[in-house]
Amino acid sequence: MALPLVHRARVPGKASAELYPAVVMLHGWLGNEEVMSIFDQTLPLGVVSVSPRAPLEVGPHSFGWYRRLDDGEGFRAGLAALREFVTGLPRAYPVDRERLWLMGFSQGAAMSFGLLLSDPALAAGAVGLAGFVPEFAQGWAKPGRLAGKAALILHGAQDEAVSVDQAQAARQLLIRAGAEVTYREYPVGHKLNADGTRDLKKWLAQHVGGDA
Repeated sequence: MALPLVHRARVPGKASAELYPAVVMLHGWLGNEEVMSIFDQTLPLGVVSVSPRAPLEVGPHSFGWYRRLDDGEGFRAGLAALREFVTGLPRAYPVDRERLWLMGFSQGAAMSFGLLLSDPALAAGAVGLAGFVPEFAQGWAKPGRLAGKAALILHGAQDEAVSVDQAQAARQLLIRAGAEVTYREYPVGHKLNADGTRDLKKWLAQHVGGDA
């Protein structure tokens, strides 16, 4: 099956009829499907990883999920494209839909949280790196909506692109919606440092599964 977004995929090499856990890795503003490869090192073995290219072209090799200053229509269009992509993954790759996770950086984190809040059944949980919950999705954070879901938020205390108070607000929204939230801050800007990378790898191993 052809998926609606250009993407990069890694599938475990062993020949098997087995279905694997999957992590959908979403780049931020001005990124593309290749930039999230920096986080490949944090994924457990035996996991399908898929990195879609956002649908909005904003420059050479640069894409986005929506423009921050729009009225919400762009966000809804980006979310619809992502929803169609994620929904089709189990038909295109050997993915266990019950063990599908979302992980994003910056605007990609916003899309991860937005999709989880809009359609909780699509993913087991979400990871937000230097991200936030977009205002257009905040109304979906009703009590109990994310019961049984897990979320990880990692953020730089000196982040000037996405302020740390937005990460703290995301934590409160997701907790209010019933998610089990792990939250960490680091003395860095808009990036993940070595401690954050280690924490990410440990959390993914504990929640996503895959091969030991």
